[in-house]
Amino acid sequence: MTSTSSPAPTSAWPDGYRPGLVGRTVHAFLEPLQRGYLLPKDEAWAVARLAQLRRGAGKAPEEVPELFGLTGTERLYGEKGPGPDSERADTAVHLAVTLYALHQQSHRTARMHVPGRRLGGAVRALMPRGEIDEPLRRHFVRVAGATSSNVLAYRLRELVLLLRSESEPLDYARLADQIEQALDPGRRLKVRQEWGREFHSWRPPEDETATHSSDDGGSSATDPRTE
Repeated sequence: MTSTSSPAPTSAWPDGYRPGLVGRTVHAFLEPLQRGYLLPKDEAWAVARLAQLRRGAGKAPEEVPELFGLTGTERLYGEKGPGPDSERADTAVHLAVTLYALHQQSHRTARMHVPGRRLGGAVRALMPRGEIDEPLRRHFVRVAGATSSNVLAYRLRELVLLLRSESEPLDYARLADQIEQALDPGRRLKVRQEWGREFHSWRPPEDETATHSSDDGGSSATDPRTE
């Protein structure tokens, strides 16, 4: 295969995060898709592709073979890799881009893939200031406790629907890297620790009404800080 995923610029992440191969693949795939979907571009190919991808949200790749070749996973093989972890890498890319498609649905002016918006912080941002929403916290705990791709996909879908309802964006490149690690028994605990730190360290932005424009089109409704 000749398709490659260009390294995402470090400047795209306000905290200096450097995405891995899976994260770079997702970012390179989503950036043009997001630009094309948002107004005023409203490009037909992007609208159609997101509609296709939404069918796979919450499902493992093998459950939706009609999406083979449409999720950008071929970009993984443009670099030297991903080696023995190829199945986890493929699954992580598939889950991230299909969940993004669900998240972005009906949001035509605000970007739902925003570098720096960590999962734990995004969930915490849905809760009233200074309070813990127990049902929402349990949703988040269930995601962290998932040990298979099918269960993780379904539980992330539940969270993404909640984020979508509040127009709360998410960093899908970082999430893809974390999904890949969460599917590896040897790295799963590290991801759980990351998600816990993201949740506990999040602080509301000083100006919660601030909006941020982007050269890629659209805006994010909240400050990109999640810690």
